[in-house]
Amino acid sequence: MTAISLVPGRPGEGNRFRRNLPLAVKARLEMPMPRYEPEVEAAMKRHALRSPDLDWKRISAQDVRDFLLAYCACFLALQTFLA
Repeated sequence: MTAISLVPGRPGEGNRFRRNLPLAVKARLEMPMPRYEPEVEAAMKRHALRSPDLDWKRISAQDVRDFLLAYCACFLALQTFLA
């Protein structure tokens, strides 16, 4: 059995497609890859702007009232739907 090369051309010869590229494109190919993609960098910046995490020991009475109001509203909506 003989091995078949997956890349056409002779060994050691440069890639014909890359040789025909314009100089501006060749220069971009030689540039180092960015460490993070732009979307990831934007998400990291947004995360840095977030407020600190909530301290669960400092729940106020207004927080409890808001929770009970939402809980009762959902409970009544479910009971109305099922009735």
